Amino acid sequence: MSSLEDCKLLFVDDEEEFLGTMVKYLRRKKLDVATAPSGRAGLDWFRGNAVDIVVLDMKMPDLSGVEVLREMRRLKGEDFGVIILSGHAHTDMALEAMRAGANDFLLKPCSVDELLERIDVLHDRLLERRNA
Repeated sequence: MSSLEDCKLLFVDDEEEFLGTMVKYLRRKKLDVATAPSGRAGLDWFRGNAVDIVVLDMKMPDLSGVEVLREMRRLKGEDFGVIILSGHAHTDMALEAMRAGANDFLLKPCSVDELLERIDVLHDRLLERRNA
């Protein structure tokens, strides 16, 4: 596993308490984490910043995670990873996210350890692809 200290992460979720808890833990693990409380805010941040991995809530009031993901992929292609989080276990939803370009799909609430492990694995895959 690689060091995550050089991993730039964007965490987009409208659930303030969940977002705060997860980000606090991830920062303790030395990740560089930016946050956005909505899909539109996430896209605004994404347009002007470099990012390695986006952790994206599936259901938000302004834009869905899939809508945000599609726009992110349109803007910057495949040079970043995406982990979708959802509080709803629907196979169709997971398939839609993966078709839109998600690299992983996790059910909420997930443990911070599980999320960190998924981030680490995805970051390793991105580094391998960039160095190939």
